[in-house]
Amino acid sequence: MTKPKILCLHGFGENAELFKIRSRNFRAVVGDTADLVFLDGPVDIGSLHMTTGGLVDASIAREFTNLGWWWMRRGRSFEARGIGKTMDLISKVLTEQGPFDGILGFSQGASLAIVISALLANPSDGPLSLGNVDHPPIKFLVLAGAFQLEVPEYEYLYKQPFTMPSLHMVGTYDTVVDPERSKIVQGYFDSPDIFEFVGGHFIPQSPKCARVMRAFLTQFIPALGDSENEQSTASTDVAAGAVAVSA
Repeated sequence: MTKPKILCLHGFGENAELFKIRSRNFRAVVGDTADLVFLDGPVDIGSLHMTTGGLVDASIAREFTNLGWWWMRRGRSFEARGIGKTMDLISKVLTEQGPFDGILGFSQGASLAIVISALLANPSDGPLSLGNVDHPPIKFLVLAGAFQLEVPEYEYLYKQPFTMPSLHMVGTYDTVVDPERSKIVQGYFDSPDIFEFVGGHFIPQSPKCARVMRAFLTQFIPALGDSENEQSTASTDVAAGAVAVSA
């Protein structure tokens, strides 16, 4: 049986390698039950020398390239510079490496995940396009620190309700993406699963978050359904349209 495939999209100023580290809780939950494809954004915004202490080992210092999916320019008008290059890349990846069952997105990557889902579910002649991509609609989304692509000419993407199942992770003390911006995004989905945690702008590494992700993903990755005890525990943590708060 073919494994489900999940596209993984990093946040602004990150890259695929760094996102693998930051999403280690998600990767631990999925294990070898699905194929994860981590993609580098096509917009190079320079280099960042950082220590991955707290993520892997405090003694490890590495050079990471800052990448993104667009530059947001605010002047007389709002402009997402580089988004055309991103659409070309996504179109190529969907064609050559798809089909993808779901998308994991963090921050700007979560915003992009929503855009991709909208374009595949409701193709249109709007200013954003994936071209002649032959790819089915995305079945599910796992989003952390999500926000709307706040460019007036792209507002049409949010006019149709998103019917695919979605899990939204929101840090109550997120100072990068205000939780209220994430709540606006949640309102575009028919029945969003919402996991609020006490923390900032990151994907939680807690066991409770792992249980919630497993419970959500089991409906799309049958191999995850072997642990019924974990599923029953998670059902009390989060339900469709409900909020779970984690310390």
